[in-house]
Amino acid sequence: MRPALKAATTRTGNSPQFHFIGGKGGVGKTTCAAAFAIVAAKRGARVLVASTDPAPSLGDALTVRLSMSPRRVEAAFRRPGSLHAVEIDASAVLRRWIAERRATLEKIALEGTWLDRDDVDTLLNLSLPGIDEVAALLEIARFARTGRYDRIVVDTAPTGHTLRMLSMPETLLAVARVFDRMREKHRMMVEALRGRRDAAPEDRLIDDLASEAEELGALLTDGRRTHLSWVTLPEPMAVAETADALELLADRGIPVQQIVVNHVTPPPVPRTCRHCNARRTLEGRAVRALPALGRAFVVARDREPRGLKALAAIGRDLESDSVLPLVRSSRTSWVAGSSGHRVAAGDVAADRTRLLMFGGKGGVGKTTCAAAAAIAAAVQRPHRQVLLISTDPAHSLGDVLGVAVGDDAVVVRGAPPNLLVREMNAGRVLDTMRGKYAAAIDRLFDRLGGGGAFDIGHDRSVMHGLIDLAPPGLDELAAVVEITAEVSRPGDGLTVIDTAPTGHALRLLEMPALIHDWIKALMAILLKYQPVVGLGELGTLLVGLSQGLGRLRELLSDEARTQFIIVTRAAALPRLESERLLRRLRRLGINVPLVIANAVGRGTCTVCTKAAAAERREVAVLARITGAAGDGRALIVTAARVPPPQSAAALRAWQRTGWRYHQDA
Repeated sequence: MRPALKAATTRTGNSPQFHFIGGKGGVGKTTCAAAFAIVAAKRGARVLVASTDPAPSLGDALTVRLSMSPRRVEAAFRRPGSLHAVEIDASAVLRRWIAERRATLEKIALEGTWLDRDDVDTLLNLSLPGIDEVAALLEIARFARTGRYDRIVVDTAPTGHTLRMLSMPETLLAVARVFDRMREKHRMMVEALRGRRDAAPEDRLIDDLASEAEELGALLTDGRRTHLSWVTLPEPMAVAETADALELLADRGIPVQQIVVNHVTPPPVPRTCRHCNARRTLEGRAVRALPALGRAFVVARDREPRGLKALAAIGRDLESDSVLPLVRSSRTSWVAGSSGHRVAAGDVAADRTRLLMFGGKGGVGKTTCAAAAAIAAAVQRPHRQVLLISTDPAHSLGDVLGVAVGDDAVVVRGAPPNLLVREMNAGRVLDTMRGKYAAAIDRLFDRLGGGGAFDIGHDRSVMHGLIDLAPPGLDELAAVVEITAEVSRPGDGLTVIDTAPTGHALRLLEMPALIHDWIKALMAILLKYQPVVGLGELGTLLVGLSQGLGRLRELLSDEARTQFIIVTRAAALPRLESERLLRRLRRLGINVPLVIANAVGRGTCTVCTKAAAAERREVAVLARITGAAGDGRALIVTAARVPPPQSAAALRAWQRTGWRYHQDA
């Protein structure tokens, strides 16, 4: 056996400080990350602010066009202060990483498995789903090694994917261990022939991976080098998700130093604004439930903060010793007025629809809209089975419905009996898949005799290592497998999907094609070795998965049976992201019949009046966008409520009375 993988040496000296900004989608992580970065640059630091979100909006916030190469943001900073910004393209990073090491990776695979060069070339050319977070961390580490920055501020993806990214050093170390296992047989042969063991480039690559993993793990748990701020809204659902996230981070030894409470409602002028008074009552109760950590409060503006000047003002709030304004109001609820024709349940989910997906930027209200639509569809067709399922790793369906929901589909109190609700546990789904494929691999090797091209013990061990390595970033694969199972059932059942935020929702829609490519490659390899190993159960599993994926891909391209509803807010950042999402969905051939501008409406105070005017302008832009294609797409405007609807009955009432078609003034 080879000695344990080389331990990492902790880098010091010119290593930059890191500041990770995490939180639920839509709470203002990007705004806060940019604001923190600007403040540091103004104080003379050389700062890089980097977005790891697959649907980034950092460029939108800074009002500059960004790419995967850091761009200097021009401003008057105290020397030697500077600000650079980058939106990391994880897929491109991974392709570059493989290209730079391709020859070494090929040699490890050729010497460590029974695959030939054609097999290895095929597999290395395939996209590797589920490891975006590994690639993002590797890229951040690469930027740090340049020595160009004193501080790196990281604008992360929403909660579930941030938690996954922060655990990626373990995945990277697992990759190194599998590669090490592949090399073991070759090392033993070389040592037997030469009488000694020399370090080869392949061994150095494995050591580098292990060292990188150890260093990243040490960095993320070192409170002296890494600061983690968690952004939340002063609302019950956001606060509950924050508490859960902080508990998970603590379990992993990753400390959170600060909670940023964003978009706090200021005292209204005049004081009679019912919207603001109800909001402030709700916010006061929510904030009292926050964990006892250092806090910063950012007061809501009457317009969305974009550009350096507005973001610098947010930065001053983040740096000040602010407190939550005292709440004196007793008002606890408020509902915005509505106009336009009401939206019938059948308009959202037609009789022929089998798959109804809700997606958009984090925090826009996808879950609330998906739940309301599913309840309405179940009420309208009491004999039709409706499944409402969340594929977001940071679930909030249970919070919206006011009940506990898990991985087993259940009937929810107050909802129609033909509606089942489930929060998918991707880990459990993937573990089940791993178990099936591991058992099939075992039976395949059990059929093999010794000798020939196979080293049974070694090859079995390597294959198990590869199966165990299936990265925890494969939530979208788990979702595809489960959705495929649902739509393959006989009957006219409706599946309503509450997706993860934009970038990961798109990854879900692209996943069937990626998996299909992998199945084709694996089947080709199995067929090549069929005279020796046969197809067996592994081939049967792959064929079954391929057939199910074929049905799902056919369904996704069927405009009558599949619909994707984009949920957004009447504000610039979510609207810009929704425009990009709409273009991507068109290219994928996904039907988008409706766009929902969610939670529109403000009160009567000075701030609300200005904010309402900004909302009207954004709704007008959304109306132009949705009608531009001339294909009958409609814009729905839903009425804001304080507090938001949080039970099956409240969601049903909100959909019936608060969902209206937009009508031009």
